[in-house]
Amino acid sequence: MAQQLFDLLKRDHRQVEKWMTQIEDGPVNQREELFTTLQDALEKHMQLEEKHFYPQVKKIKELKDLATDAIEEHEQTKNFLSQLEDMDLDDEEWLTSFAEMRQGILHHVQDEEKKVFPGCTQHMDAKLLQEIGEKCIQEKEQTTTSRSSGSKGKK
Repeated sequence: MAQQLFDLLKRDHRQVEKWMTQIEDGPVNQREELFTTLQDALEKHMQLEEKHFYPQVKKIKELKDLATDAIEEHEQTKNFLSQLEDMDLDDEEWLTSFAEMRQGILHHVQDEEKKVFPGCTQHMDAKLLQEIGEKCIQEKEQTTTSRSSGSKGKK
């Protein structure tokens, strides 16, 4: 079912929104850990979409421009993440850049949820959406499992 795929992606969106709010509103001493968590989650989410979801979306004439825009927005987010990683987290410039990235992400999420997902439901085969969802869920479970088992013993 297509809803399974969209629910997965929307859960990621809500979690990212929560972390971004915590970073902006929370104490500076928690910013680094939250940013690292956010960065990891965003990179995995974008990789999942770019590998499984957007290649299929781009094949649909009515959705091709939306998919192209979304991938460009991913690139912008990756550039922001890279820049932020190299900046001092308690610098005002860091917060300004972070706020700019956050606005871009919120715009991207709104486009996906209000335009891309409904467009997929309208123009894509339900079986294909189910297959994409299964691949995304399987890969997400694998990266979560390998990350948690890989982190044991590092401390």
